Amino acid sequence: MMWRDLSIPDRFAAAKAAGFAAAEIQVPGEASTADWAAASTTADLPILLLNLDMGDFLAGGPGLSGVPGREDAFAQALAAGVEAVSLLKPQFLHIGPSRVPEGEKREACLATYRANVAKAVAATAGLPVQLLVEAINRAEAPTALIGTTAEAAEIAAGFEGKLKLLFDLYHCAAGGEHPLASYRAHADLIAHVQFSDHPGRQPPGRGTLDFAALFSGLEAEGYAGMYGAEYMSFTDTAATLEWMADLR
Repeated sequence: MMWRDLSIPDRFAAAKAAGFAAAEIQVPGEASTADWAAASTTADLPILLLNLDMGDFLAGGPGLSGVPGREDAFAQALAAGVEAVSLLKPQFLHIGPSRVPEGEKREACLATYRANVAKAVAATAGLPVQLLVEAINRAEAPTALIGTTAEAAEIAAGFEGKLKLLFDLYHCAAGGEHPLASYRAHADLIAHVQFSDHPGRQPPGRGTLDFAALFSGLEAEGYAGMYGAEYMSFTDTAATLEWMADLR
């Protein structure tokens, strides 16, 4: 989502120069796995998180992960993701969100999602990667299959540590959750935290969220991982990075 005006190798170099410790890949199809790997190696910036291909989700469609009838497309995305994990060595593999298509029941979509997660668990057995599920707020995505932290936790709890939560502070706030309360309730299942300011997925300091208080609160509750900046730059990314020094 950041440095969109640059080529992928230059994005990695810019992130490294700005002080980021790792990168996340939201849309793997933007480059070949070999090109992602080369950019990461050249910039000496490891890849922390990789999304599976989400199909048409970002364009407003149902996506893949929990959509009955799209199991074959999900299987193809999973196979590509597993191959990429072997080369890119991310810590996390995010299965990706989906929507409940018109005419489908949520229960059927959840059954499809769980079946697809089971396939992902089997496909990544033996690989040093953690599978993730993320809740997508229903204020902005009313038909999101998994819309709250509690819903995501309920699904993850059924996979005995093989599936954990990608906890996005933005989606919490946009969905009306109190981020610290939600974290506290599900801390044992949360593996990674992402953030952007609310409303509008803005850079920190341009919305309503107090990130100094949120990060301190998360760490007081035991969070010791990285924070993934997942916001819309809207302008030159370098001009949005004043929050890094402030929060450190």
